[in-house]
Amino acid sequence: MPDSRAHPPLHPLEFRILMVLTAEPSYGTAIVREIERAEGGRMTIYPANLFRRIRDLSARGLLEECPSPEGADPRRTYLGLTPAGRRVARDEARRLRDLVREADARDLLGEAEG
Repeated sequence: MPDSRAHPPLHPLEFRILMVLTAEPSYGTAIVREIERAEGGRMTIYPANLFRRIRDLSARGLLEECPSPEGADPRRTYLGLTPAGRRVARDEARRLRDLVREADARDLLGEAEG
């Protein structure tokens, strides 16, 4: 089982993929829709980039194929988080939270420009 602390910081798209899959297993197009919805249209995800990131996350033991829900299109491959994937996502969220706290302490999030 991979140690979540051994993982370097995630690429933003990798982290978004893991966040989407914390709720339930999903498939490529639905993952893209959820990420783009959360980003409010500020992000476009190209299939080659998505599937490269999914392949890399799977190779690192963070994602795995899951059974398709009843009545799902059999051409879709559903993916879910492994226990290590859930730990890595949690660790990354904590890392980012700590960075934001530090940025706030340095007044990077303040109203003043300059």
